[in-house]
This record gives sequence, structure tokens and C-alpha cells, in this order.
Amino acid sequence: LVGYVEASRGCLHHCLHCPIVPVYEGRFFIVPEETILEDIRRQVQAGAAHITFGDPDFLNGPGHSLSIVRAMHAEFPHLTFDFTAKIEHILKHRAIVPELRALGCIFVISAVESFSDTVLGRLEKGHTRADAITAVEILRSAGITLRPSLVAFTPWTTLGDYIEMFDIVGAHDLIDAIDPVQYTVRLLIPPGSALLNRPEIQRFLGPLDQASFQYHWTHSDARMDTLHKMVTAA
Repeated sequence: LVGYVEASRGCLHHCLHCPIVPVYEGRFFIVPEETILEDIRRQVQAGAAHITFGDPDFLNGPGHSLSIVRAMHAEFPHLTFDFTAKIEHILKHRAIVPELRALGCIFVISAVESFSDTVLGRLEKGHTRADAITAVEILRSAGITLRPSLVAFTPWTTLGDYIEMFDIVGAHDLIDAIDPVQYTVRLLIPPGSALLNRPEIQRFLGPLDQASFQYHWTHSDARMDTLHKMVTAA
């Protein structure tokens, strides 16, 4: 059984496609440690053996996060946990990765989004393909699995990029770390998205679909939209 808590709200970063950005605008708020620990206690009492920290980025406040998992491990040494963090934070805070593993971390989710540096630049993700691969190695060396989330289809993703994604996943032993649905995820552009402020997105956009709360977009290479339909069906 898995429990769920959030040690913080919001995020310091401004990745263009992220739905958190229009809401929090780069702000980040911590939740008091004792509040989190009491929540964990109650979930453990209900049978939880693993805790997911659902913060948009658990390493926005690494001191706060470390304090919580240290206290959690002292009280419940059998608990394992996972969290979400940006690739750049994994690289920046690599020194604490072995301690996180010792405290019970077994995997980290990170919004890799793409292995194309062109796409990563368009989304202003703050990392490169090489950075993502380095993050895999940093975590793996400590016994932690990186589980990438992907936006496999964007207006800038080429057919070559899509094929190369599978080559990279295979070469770096990530097949079992990625849920197949990740290979079908299409860029979501809801009202308020920071992407709408970038002129380079306008030529791809259709009208707002209010019912689904998003702007539909069309790829300039019709094969990519056909491919998206095929892999989604599969």
C-alpha cells in the first residue's frame, strides 16, 4: 500500500508547458514538517509501506525535504519513498543522493520530456539530453531508479527524434522504468499556458476547445499526427 503527501506547494521554475507555472508564477511554499510527519504516521497506521512525495519538485527546498525524510526514516525505518525532481536539481544536489537512498528512496520521477535538445530548448526545460543521461547515472550509482516522464509529441518533435528516443531508452536500460503511455503523451496547451506567449507556437495552433480545456495543435509533418494516433491506439 502506498501513501501520498506533499512537502511543498508550487515550484520555483518556469518550464513553458507546465500547468503549475500559470498558477504559482515561480512561487514555492513549504508545508510545516510536523504536519507532513503526522500525515505520514496516519497513513502508516492505515497500512502504507511506501510514501510518494507528490511535490512538483521535492528538491526545490532540499534542506526541508531532507529533514522530513530523515525524521520519517528514524520513526519508520522500513518505509520506502519516491519523489519528483527536475533533472537540473538531481545534478545540482548529487551529493545528497546516496543519503536519500539510505533513507529509503527507491525511485525518482523526473520530467525529462524529450531527448531532443531542440524540443528541450523550446520548452525552456533547463536541461539537455546529456544532462538527463547524467542524472540516470547519478541515481543508478546510488541504487535509485530514474523514471522519466515524457512529452513524446510536440510541434517540434521530428520523426527522427521519436525513433531516437527508443534508441536512447534501450541503450540506457530504461525500458522497465518508463510506462508505455509515456510514448503517446502529446503536448497540452491549456488557456493560460506560458507557451501562448511565445510567437513560435502560434502557427501550429487551432481554436480553443473549451470542453477539453486546451488549444488543439497540428504538426507541420502530417506523419507525426498520424503516428500519434497509431501509438495511442496501440
